[in-house]
Order: sequence, then structure tokens, then C-alpha cells
Amino acid sequence: MVTEMPKKSKKRKKRTTHSIEVEFSDEKVTSFGGMVLQQRAAMRLRLWSILAHHLPERSGDYSWLEVVQSMIAGLLTGARGTFVAEDLREDEALLELLGLPGAPEEATVWRCLDGLGELTDAGVFQRVQTAWVRKILRLLPRRDLLECEGFLPVFADGSLLEGSTRREGSKYIPQKGAGLMWATVFVGPLVARQALAKKGEGEESLIRSMLGEVVKEVLKPLKLQERALLLADSLHGDGPTLDEAERLGLHYVVGAGGLKKTHQTLRDLPESQWHDLGANKKRGWESSAVCQCWLQCDGWAHKRLLIGRRVRRQGEMFETYYGVLTNLTEADLKNASGLDLIKRVWRLYDAKGRMELGYQELLSDLGLHHPPCREHRRNAGFYSVATLAHTLGAAVKLIGLQADQKHQREQERLREKREGAPPRVHVRPRRGMRLWRVRRRLFALPGRVSWHARRMKVTLLGVGPGVREQFERWRHAIARC
Repeated sequence: MVTEMPKKSKKRKKRTTHSIEVEFSDEKVTSFGGMVLQQRAAMRLRLWSILAHHLPERSGDYSWLEVVQSMIAGLLTGARGTFVAEDLREDEALLELLGLPGAPEEATVWRCLDGLGELTDAGVFQRVQTAWVRKILRLLPRRDLLECEGFLPVFADGSLLEGSTRREGSKYIPQKGAGLMWATVFVGPLVARQALAKKGEGEESLIRSMLGEVVKEVLKPLKLQERALLLADSLHGDGPTLDEAERLGLHYVVGAGGLKKTHQTLRDLPESQWHDLGANKKRGWESSAVCQCWLQCDGWAHKRLLIGRRVRRQGEMFETYYGVLTNLTEADLKNASGLDLIKRVWRLYDAKGRMELGYQELLSDLGLHHPPCREHRRNAGFYSVATLAHTLGAAVKLIGLQADQKHQREQERLREKREGAPPRVHVRPRRGMRLWRVRRRLFALPGRVSWHARRMKVTLLGVGPGVREQFERWRHAIARC
């Protein structure tokens, strides 16, 4: 009997390099050929047309539309601050791909920020932002929008940006330090409203003023007001914010940890009112329990439903109390009652933590934690344009994610047919990529730009098979939207 010897795997020979030769070519090639995705999405959704309709005329080398388009392209390709369009100026192929005659230099961008701040104060960019959000949300399946127990999450929060005593509008917050307060209202994955706080303004007042605009400009036109759920932390658990949410007819689940009476009320509840849930080793809880009761604070016109949680962590002697306020009823949660209602409310509040991850793309992936200027109006103009850049990038991601999920379901059906396996009860959808990864994987693809019979052709170079397949899925999905 002859035994075959296992074949040795072929290893790639390491080449020894003694010298490196560098040459330059005038060929129109860009490192960001994949930006054709964002340009195609903006054209298919008519986002540039919406923007151009609202922007006034500008005298100079560049129109307001060209300035904003250049800044958006710069942010999506990784540029920062007032130098946001500087690298774009040197990339002739990318300028041609984006249909731009040129891009403003750093000094021009700095001067333009003052005018962009004036347009922000006049409400121009707010109208453009809500129009873009409505356009994009209409593309998404309703079941994907109503992802939180059948509700559309409306997440209101603020972030303290970098600041100093020299930066106009900076304020000091205990335990956080000095910085600029940037308030935002997310509708699903998109920023529907944003504002940079001026002197005398705070996160609470800005959020209250923006909620009515979001309801009027986004939720009502999309007929989603009745299924909208406001999620916010304990900073908004006082009377004025909740009064505004109730006036607007919004459901809400808002943290109540900032109210002194929350801890007192939960601590004084009799043991019979608590539902024991036992230990949770994953979270490090030796014991936990939940309850529901009514909370009436001084100055409130009526009492509100308080959902409480009691936790004792490992190694601790005393218990910690948490609470959230809600106006959800049993009918709103499909006749859920008792312990089931309590658990669902806490699951909804946990969704707030997932919504907070949206700030990672804004502050980290787009570099918005560092305001570029000292003047408040210039910074306000910059953040208006940066929000549009995030919205366009998110639109590309959302459309591509639908294509990836469809491909995943098709692959699962083929597997079931091939293996004869029973269908799975639920196929977990692939998670969407962060904006920085979309930039690295799909936007930053080298490409050659050429013209044939008045038609532009983008040839992507050196793309691996996996990236190529995903890029084609996203491109076809965008072309059909």
C-alpha cells in the first residue's frame, strides 16, 4: 500500500529589494475612485438639486453650491477643519468625478464659513437638512424604521465639543470641563436637526426648540408621528421637556436619574411592588428587581409613570436605584402589562445606548469634536455643512446595507436548498459599517477617470474580489433607488 505524502503548501518567495524607482504620470487617477458611490447617490436622490434650490447666489470664483460640495467631499474623504477642501484642489480626477470645476483653498473656506454661518442663522441649512432626511427615510422599509418595539426612535442629546476661554460660545460644565455645546435630534439613523449653543443657551432649551420643528418638518410629512418614540437621558427628565413632548403628542422614554424624588420614591416602595429578576452575571449583578409606580414632582401638572430598577453589584453592600419616565400604555405595547410592560420599557431605554453610537461617526469619523474656528458663527456654518456630509454618507450606507442584507438572505436560501437543511427561524442581518470603514473599504479605491462620447468612465484599479462584489451590490442598489 502506497501512502501519498502531503503536498507542501507553496509559499510566496520574499523578494529582496535593493532599490526603488519612482515615476510620475499625468494620467487622471484618483485615490478616491469609490466616491462615485456618494456622487451617484446624491444625483439619484436629487440632493444637490435640493441644496441648490435653497442656496442664494454668491459672487466670486466659487458658488455656494460648489463650496458646500467641496467641503462635503473633503469630509467624506478624511479632511478636517478649514483645510477640508485643500487636498481636493490637487486631485483633478476626483474633481472631474464630482463634476466640480475646482475647490476653494483654505483661506477661501475660512472666509466662506462666515457666510455659511449667516445662512445657518437664516434657517437655510435647517430646511435643506430636513428635506434630505425626508428624502432618505422614504427609501427605507417601514419595518426597518420601526425597529424599537414598533416605534421610530427619536434620539435627543448633546455633546460637549472642544472649547477654551478664547473660543466664542464656550461654557463650563462641572465634571466635564469647558467646551461648545452641540445639540442634535436624530430621527432613526439620521440627524434631523442640530444647533450649536450660543451664549445663554443650553442643551435642554435647544432640544425643546428643535423637537417641534422635527415633528412638523419630518415626522408629520412621513406620517410617523404616532409611532415616534423620544429617547433622552436624565438631563431631560424634568418637567419642561416632558411637557413639550406631551404637547407634541410624542411617546417618550426618558431617564429619571436626575430627579431627587426618583431615588426616594423607589427606595420607599414596599417589597411587594418589586419583581425579582435574580442575578445577572454578564452585567455583574448579584441581584436585580424591577417595578412600576407613579411619580409626582413639585411643579408638575400631573403625575407620570416611573419604571424602576434595583441592582446590587458584586462586592457592594448597598443597592443602586435607576428609573425612567414614560407615557407608554399597555395598548401602545400590544397590550403588554405587568412585568412584560416593565421589561419592554427598559429594552426601549437600552436602545438609547445604541443610538448614542451615532455620535462616533460625527465626532470621530468626521473629526467634529474639534471646532475649526474661534468665532461662533463660523463654527455654526461648518457644523451645518458637516451634518449634510454625515447625512449623505449615511444614505450611501443605508442603501448599501439593504443590498447586503438581501444578498445575505439569498445566500442563506441557497445554502438551505443545497444542504437540504431546514430554514432558520431568524437570520441575523449583517451590521452596517462605520463611516470610517466605508471610506477605507469603498471610497478609497484608486480609479482612472476618462471620457468617451460625452460619458464619463471610472475604472477602479487593483480591487479585490470581495470588495468588488460589495461595491457592485451597493452601486446597483443606488442606481435603483
